[in-house]
Amino acid sequence: MRHRNIIAAVVLLVIALGYGALTTQLPIRSLPDTPGPPFFPWVNTAILLALSISLLVQGLRGTATEDSGQTITPSDRGQRRLAVWALVAFVAYLVVLPGLGFLLATTPFFAVLMVLFGEKRRLWVAIGSIAVTTFLYLLFRHGFSVFLPRGILPDLVSGIFA
Repeated sequence: MRHRNIIAAVVLLVIALGYGALTTQLPIRSLPDTPGPPFFPWVNTAILLALSISLLVQGLRGTATEDSGQTITPSDRGQRRLAVWALVAFVAYLVVLPGLGFLLATTPFFAVLMVLFGEKRRLWVAIGSIAVTTFLYLLFRHGFSVFLPRGILPDLVSGIFA
């Protein structure tokens, strides 16, 4: 496990540095009291760098538990399968996000994640996914003045009320 942590940390550090280099090329917006386009990529870069360095230190110290000789249990397979399905859901979300828009794509994405991670109550899944999507939309659109993908929702609404 120690060697895996060191390798993963080095790979993540290279990715973080590359992402940071690309972030420096983003245009700077001169509107007062707004975060601008590079703000969140810099936050992501800082978080990724901090976590990568932490993983590297953990690997170099050898504080991670060694897993030599351990067999893969059925619960490990279940966790891996769950992670794969969550990744598949995320990739599907990224594919449909530009076309459907933030509101229409994010609500089912959160619903799928809630079901994957064990929520069985349908009402909670519906309320939770709608509430989280609405909160994130309001936070980014009105709190941070960040425009999110609109997709087909404006056309649907104008078609209904026309």
